[in-house]
Amino acid sequence: MKFKANLLLTFLAILVLGLLLSLGVWQLDRADEKQALLDMQADRINLRPVDLSQVDLQDNDLRYLSVRALGVADTAHQILIDNQVKDGRVGYFVMTPLKLKSGRAVLLNRGWVAAGNDRRVLPKVALSIVEMLAVGKLDKFPSVGIKLKGADTLSEGWPAVVQLIDVGKVSKRLGYRVENYQMLLEGTQPYGFDRDWVPLKMGPEKHHGYAFQWFALALAWVTLYFVLTLKRRHE
Repeated sequence: MKFKANLLLTFLAILVLGLLLSLGVWQLDRADEKQALLDMQADRINLRPVDLSQVDLQDNDLRYLSVRALGVADTAHQILIDNQVKDGRVGYFVMTPLKLKSGRAVLLNRGWVAAGNDRRVLPKVALSIVEMLAVGKLDKFPSVGIKLKGADTLSEGWPAVVQLIDVGKVSKRLGYRVENYQMLLEGTQPYGFDRDWVPLKMGPEKHHGYAFQWFALALAWVTLYFVLTLKRRHE
């Protein structure tokens, strides 16, 4: 048995091996991030609410922090985040701008409402109160893996419908600055809809499984390379 390596084949093999290994490492990093989020959630889930005015909303480490905020609800300019699925039904998240004393606003997520059979008819999300004391948890806005063009463009009229929240575009449309966090209204608070907020339950196991698959593919690729470059030759 004689080893006979082809230069081009070897170069391609190294490139593919590097890609497979990098994907495996990336999944391990994702697993670490998911575990960190779970740990953060466990640490903060039972904390008493703090006043939002005392929180630096430029901090990127505020997810699941329980807060209370006194502000004026901009009931005339609400936003519906489309394509939110719950129990197999499509609906919207109702986002109400809560204007704070600072002049800025936080988008208060008042919960989920089902979409009707006619998508041209929007659900009724009117709010009878103006000034309100809201209690909830800070969180990032809903996101997707692949962002389609125009997904963050608000529809005409109010309430405005959008697929994804772009804070800059929302701020421009409203005429005042919107913070980078949404506030999930607690289920015990009034003036909300379906707020069965599901805590982050899925751990890093899924990412560990993906990492194992990528590393297994890397091993299979190395094995295939040597099989293809080994040549039997009779002396």
